[in-house]
Amino acid sequence: MSRNNTPTAPASPENSGAETRIALALTMFWLLASALYVFGVPGALTQITTNILTLMIAFIAMFFPVIVIWTVAYVSNALRGMRAETNVLRSSMDQIRTVLADRPAEDESRNVKMQEQLNEIAALTQQTDKRLNELATSALISPPEPVGPRTDAAALAEKQHEDDDFSQTSLPLQTPSGPERMPITVSEFIKALNFPDNAEDKEGFRVLRRAFEERELGKLLQASQDVLTLLSQDGIYMDDLTPDKPLPAVWRRFASGQRGLTVSALGGIRDRSALTLAKTRLKNDPVFRDAAHHFLRKFDQILIEFEQTAEDHELLEMSQTRTARAFMLLGRVAGSFD
Repeated sequence: MSRNNTPTAPASPENSGAETRIALALTMFWLLASALYVFGVPGALTQITTNILTLMIAFIAMFFPVIVIWTVAYVSNALRGMRAETNVLRSSMDQIRTVLADRPAEDESRNVKMQEQLNEIAALTQQTDKRLNELATSALISPPEPVGPRTDAAALAEKQHEDDDFSQTSLPLQTPSGPERMPITVSEFIKALNFPDNAEDKEGFRVLRRAFEERELGKLLQASQDVLTLLSQDGIYMDDLTPDKPLPAVWRRFASGQRGLTVSALGGIRDRSALTLAKTRLKNDPVFRDAAHHFLRKFDQILIEFEQTAEDHELLEMSQTRTARAFMLLGRVAGSFD
């Protein structure tokens, strides 16, 4: 697309100085004419100086036109400059409109890409639900296996004990019953809250499937997926937000039930556009409002449970996930931290 709207140059010094030269010439002409009258007309100087009132009137008559001349010159010069700036501003606005006209296609492409990723996550969620139903059905209809000297549960417990370390603490979340179900680890929990980065993130999808097997965590992830999809419709993406990093102590205070100034750092989203769009939709869209409040409640429940065993660095890592950023954004516009 061609762009022929070039900004108009401001008034040149020659043009802006024309008023000054004219005003200077008129001033000199008027002062010279006044001097010729005072000193050239016989008795004029004596008549002026004999009375103080006459002298004041003479000074006013001499200098008032000079004041008027320079006032007109100043106003004319200011108008010329304002006109030039208006032309530049108009041209700049035309260029901005041209640039914005080129952006819808880019935004549409980005929306399509995000929607594809969310659709993949939704498909995996359905597969996980189907797998859980099958596991539950088989558990109900299958007869119990005889207990040998070494059960699978014992072997899994031993393996978990061998693999367990400081960074792989398991979460005390509710899980489906079954002897072969291993609790999700803290690192997997945090990775699941961030969702897969792209379609090639196999590890991210593996962790997400495991996370959806956790009953309460799966509900949170589903709620997070819903609000992320709705926010993307307004062009709000968590990767574009760079919130302030709340200290772990702030997260702990919020989990313990404190509100107000002590936890206000959780609303550290500074993107005015995202805040305005989210607040407007929260006010006017009942579907978005219900999804947002449901998500905030689920995140609050999981945070209370996670904070009890989480280390400070784990709380910091959690706060950088896409789910936590959505919580900070929606929590601020919904007043959850007040």
